Amino acid sequence: MSSTLRPDSYARQTLERYTGSSVDDFGSYILLSNFQRYIDDYSKLTNNPIASGHWSVVHDKERDISIINHGVGSPSAGIVMHCLSYLDKLDCVLMLGMCGGIDDDIEIGDILIPTASVRDEGTSEHYLPKDVPALPDFKINQVCEQMIFKKMNKKPRSGIMMTTDYRMWEFDEGFIDYIHKHRILAIDMEIATLFSVGYALNVPTGAVMLVSDLPLRKGGIKSKESANDIFCQFTEAHLQIGIDVMNHVRENPGSILDKNEKNEFKNCQRLPTEGI
Repeated sequence: MSSTLRPDSYARQTLERYTGSSVDDFGSYILLSNFQRYIDDYSKLTNNPIASGHWSVVHDKERDISIINHGVGSPSAGIVMHCLSYLDKLDCVLMLGMCGGIDDDIEIGDILIPTASVRDEGTSEHYLPKDVPALPDFKINQVCEQMIFKKMNKKPRSGIMMTTDYRMWEFDEGFIDYIHKHRILAIDMEIATLFSVGYALNVPTGAVMLVSDLPLRKGGIKSKESANDIFCQFTEAHLQIGIDVMNHVRENPGSILDKNEKNEFKNCQRLPTEGI
């Protein structure tokens, strides 16, 4: 690595390389996804172009929002959060993710607000000790619940998720027993990482999750056909919730950070990741 690169310049250059855009293009409010459909829909909705590198992104200057497709898995989630933390203007990050519903009362298309996520992945250990829970920003959760209730006239489900980097876990009875024992609401591959890195690097972070499959029920594992059905039926409403949340935060600056907190957030020194 060049000796002229510092952590901040390295992170910003990585963000530019991975998105094919300048750091100056990024809004203060970041939506994350790992499906290109969300990027395509946001581009059409706002009439803004898609920039692409390893990831794809749409920058919406009017709303001060950028939406990024950072791909699947906790390593990618950790990279995008770490790089975003070095933006000069960053008010909050919201993940619009998909998850597998575990609880018996959950159905496909339900919206979930995770209150925590079990850290069954490796990336978050580079940012937080193992005994620190992965939690979202409480104030962002409040705004998400308010916007979802306003839009859908019902409160979203909330509870503990599990984030795992274990693929094909659906066929591991021991793993399934663990899920049931700990009353896991839903399962995904990124949320605990996003929450952990956001906490470690002082980035207010939340998530609004869409239940896309029911992996422990007969015929409930996501297939190519069922995945396409989910996009057609639920993506538009899911994306709009994210936009509504960001619009609310932008129009109500104190809803996430008040003036003094925001100044402290901007000037704080980021936590070291070495030696944890």
